[in-house]
Amino acid sequence: MSSIKLLSFPFLVFSKIVCSMEIMDVFELSQVSRRILNCLSLARIPVQPITVANGIANQIFFYDDDSRTEKVFLIHFLEKPQSIIGQMKVNNVCIDVWSVLRSNSDFEKDPEGRVIDCNSNQFGYGLLHLLTHFDRIFHRMEIALGIELGTLSTMRGILCYPIFRKCYYMQIRGEKEVLSNEDCDFLLEKIRPRRGITIFNKLSSDFDYKKIIHFSRLRVPNLGKMPLEDLKALDSVVANLGNHQFTESDINEFLHHWIEGNNKKLRRLKLDGFNEAPDWDILLKDIVHTEWNPKERGRYYKSKYTHEVETIDCEDGKDFRNKDGQLATVVFNSEFLDFLVWNDRFPE
Repeated sequence: MSSIKLLSFPFLVFSKIVCSMEIMDVFELSQVSRRILNCLSLARIPVQPITVANGIANQIFFYDDDSRTEKVFLIHFLEKPQSIIGQMKVNNVCIDVWSVLRSNSDFEKDPEGRVIDCNSNQFGYGLLHLLTHFDRIFHRMEIALGIELGTLSTMRGILCYPIFRKCYYMQIRGEKEVLSNEDCDFLLEKIRPRRGITIFNKLSSDFDYKKIIHFSRLRVPNLGKMPLEDLKALDSVVANLGNHQFTESDINEFLHHWIEGNNKKLRRLKLDGFNEAPDWDILLKDIVHTEWNPKERGRYYKSKYTHEVETIDCEDGKDFRNKDGQLATVVFNSEFLDFLVWNDRFPE
């Protein structure tokens, strides 16, 4: 459809059409002219959060609206050189294109769906200008950012741009790198993720945990020596903490802290790293508790970290209440201990 015919439509019709189009088609339409780009900006096109990943694979991708796991559009910055077949112009900058997969037959060949391959040498400034371009196209765009800590030295200048303030979730990765207070401060200051953070790296021995315990969603598989006072100050809704050094006595003190009316936002605290079932006499010392009563709550608890729902079997859980009557369960399941607060005692 030509841009002349398209723009002859009433704008509401145009808006309805583009809102129903595939993301890659909208992106390619935005390349037609500045006038088309301006119309797309006014169309308030909804979109799932844009995921950015750097490191082993430099990618920008969009998930399917329903599944939130299937990629429907991917821009991949490859290391291996290929022939240039064209260019895409975003934010007045040209980025070389090596290949494009867009037909139904291509979908079957490539599990990633619709793909545009580009040169990895253009990832840094290309990322900045692509996100700025997407922000003009899509309404209330949000970013989920995954960054390899080993690449931070080359990404510092890029991450200082305001477009990254649209990040709602950040993941920091790297098996060998240790996250220092300085690097963590830089990322939190520049990115400012609004909802959650996952840190896969090991943490420095002097790491200040207070800077991360306010996130609504918190996952730290290599927690290290987190002070008990910081755990008691946890302001998360869902926290998944692994390789910790908390004992049954520490957890007992935390549970008493919750019973007294603290940690009001908390709905789930998952503690990985138990090799065997805890000593319940120590963990529940001086806590009035009961076994599962099917009339009081359901057997299964449903927890949502980002978009995936996890189901936890609480048949063997120990139940107790805080001073306000809020019901909670602590249960051990195969190397991890779960503390769960029931907002809905009989989830479907």
